[in-house]
Amino acid sequence: TVVAGMIIGNYFADFCKGMDITLSTKIAEEELSKQENYIQELLSLDGDEKIYDIKDRMRIIMQEKVGIFRNGKDLADAVEELSELLEKSKKITVANKCQLLNPELEEAYKVPMMLKVALCVAKGARDRTESRGAHYREDYLKRDDKNWLNKTISYWENPNDLEPTLKYEELDIMKMEIPPAFRGYGRKGQIIENPLSQKRQDEVDKIKAEHKGNRYELQDKLMPYELQPEYKAKNERLGDKNE
Repeated sequence: TVVAGMIIGNYFADFCKGMDITLSTKIAEEELSKQENYIQELLSLDGDEKIYDIKDRMRIIMQEKVGIFRNGKDLADAVEELSELLEKSKKITVANKCQLLNPELEEAYKVPMMLKVALCVAKGARDRTESRGAHYREDYLKRDDKNWLNKTISYWENPNDLEPTLKYEELDIMKMEIPPAFRGYGRKGQIIENPLSQKRQDEVDKIKAEHKGNRYELQDKLMPYELQPEYKAKNERLGDKNE
């Protein structure tokens, strides 16, 4: 995320150089006003819940039910409990009404957002019926490249929803430089293979066998990508000769 942000910032700067742009502060002012109104709304709440208790319970749920080792029941329970906590976060009281240097108000402002992030993690893990990387399902031990080779995209269609909406972005194996396969760690036989993996590997092997140029030219053949010149500078490797 940090690297992508740095690169995108440079692209944005290059775009602005070639444009005649008139900047307006209206959008920023509208967002500032929205947040100021939200803070006033938090200060006016008169419920029975305490934001510190909600945050502490969220921490326990994430530690006990959404750790590295996961199972369907715990994840389902976590989603249900986190949704309840998100609802409770709307029924709190902020005892200290000061807007400056107020830790309780800061928590009241931040914890609902933390809960939404926690719900994205928990619901995404609950619905992903496989093990992959740090997501280890005790009830689905295999990495499932056939059905789950995709990115989970979590978002909130309505800010008042108690659960995120999930959709998925499929990965294109046929554009990969290194298609998914067993990499030598973990137990063998723990992958449900995608039939396109071997097809792409055969293509990669053929390209490498027929390639006569340097590794930079090979990279462009295997997986070309656009990047600003300063980020595509050649780097030296042991064994490089005049590349």
